[in-house]
Amino acid sequence: MSVTRTRLGEIQGIESNGTITFLGIPFGAPPTGRSRWRPPTPAGRWSGIFDATQTPKRSFQLSFPTAQSPGEMSEDMLSLNVYTPAADRARRPVLVYIHGGGYSAGSASDFDPSPFAARHDMVVVCMNYRLALFGFLDVSRFGDEYAMSASAGFLDQIAALRWIGDNIEDYGGDPGNVTLTGVSAGAGSVLALLGAPAASGFFHKAIAFSPAEIAPARFDTIGALAKARNTSENELFDQLCALDGAGLFEFQGASALGGLACVDGLVIRASVENALRARINPVPLLVGNCINEGAMLTPAIEALPGYDLNQVIDDHAKVISAGNSQRYLEFLDKQTSGASIHGRLTRMWYDYFRAPVLRAAAAGDEAGVAVYVYSFEVPTDHPYGPTHSSDMVFSYNLFDACSVGEGEMFAFHRNTSENRAIAHQWSDAIARFARTGDPNGERFPHWPTYSASVRNSLVLRDRPIVVSAMDSAEALDAYGAA
Repeated sequence: MSVTRTRLGEIQGIESNGTITFLGIPFGAPPTGRSRWRPPTPAGRWSGIFDATQTPKRSFQLSFPTAQSPGEMSEDMLSLNVYTPAADRARRPVLVYIHGGGYSAGSASDFDPSPFAARHDMVVVCMNYRLALFGFLDVSRFGDEYAMSASAGFLDQIAALRWIGDNIEDYGGDPGNVTLTGVSAGAGSVLALLGAPAASGFFHKAIAFSPAEIAPARFDTIGALAKARNTSENELFDQLCALDGAGLFEFQGASALGGLACVDGLVIRASVENALRARINPVPLLVGNCINEGAMLTPAIEALPGYDLNQVIDDHAKVISAGNSQRYLEFLDKQTSGASIHGRLTRMWYDYFRAPVLRAAAAGDEAGVAVYVYSFEVPTDHPYGPTHSSDMVFSYNLFDACSVGEGEMFAFHRNTSENRAIAHQWSDAIARFARTGDPNGERFPHWPTYSASVRNSLVLRDRPIVVSAMDSAEALDAYGAA
């Protein structure tokens, strides 16, 4: 155990394997009671020695069929984990991780980045934020105090970044060199925050692994729920306010409500491509996706009750095409002619994660923002192939921390010397980008920034190679990225 003196008070962490881990540091006061659906307020100082050695609480969330985050569920969960080589004044680069989970699952404790922090002499911070009905329900019609309720979860992320700016020096980090990163919904959050003026200055580079893009406009969830229950909107809101956290979570489950994240116009002012063109947060961006995204997601969706697979495609089409569903559905029909619904879903999931990558890249090129694009295709004998989130193991080199033996399956790839070598090379590139804004370096092919004329992508297979025009002109048009 290790006790560190900080400007907020003394804090006890866990010292092990070249890092000190501090778990569950509060950055926001509990968003409960009258604070529910409102912007977070700072947590402030603590008295005595804060115990940061226990698994922190996490937001209320439905169980995901393929994974379950650790920790008790609670509304009192605005906290973050810090992993540092030393709580000194060395001002190391800071990597901030936003977890995935469809804006409705996951937590700051989903994985242990301490080996990455130790290898690269960086501080890694993982944050919690409000999810689903707690973090993204638009109740703005019920008062000015709820004007930003549709983005409460994003406001939590910004509050965590503000805390990092104010306090990370106490943990050996440099508040002037912060890289924002995430996977899936966490990556979508990274892209969303490029369009958030309130986040300006709190991060200096961005990495998005398979971004799940947010909706282009608010959802009228309250109106739909009131109609379905044959009650007034005011009566429904009063009922929701009267519920405790567990009760609201039960209501969420009964209503089959998941992620509701959107461009709300107040916190998130623009889609990622418009944000980059407007240079709201014009930071260097590294972004990409996996070649077989849907292999994991389709069975996960099928395991959930009440999902119509054709409706899943229709629901995602508008987001994929930047608003032109018909354009995308015509493209999908051509690409999957004669295919089963599962074949159509396989293609749809790839497009869902590739489209925001390419729209961001094209907009970055137009605006003079450096964007590095990749495609993760490292082969595996897992039946899912290189599927959604399989790049996580390589990006943070989690092989260094895994407990499985040589040749055993770890996540979606085997723990082999070949895969460990790829993970070291790729995670070194990720660390270089986080440190300098440029992933290029020793033992790595020159990876140019994306240009609309050449359309450069780094393809990570058994070795990294750079290709041009890997995405067809038809796909770019369907995505609205031409």
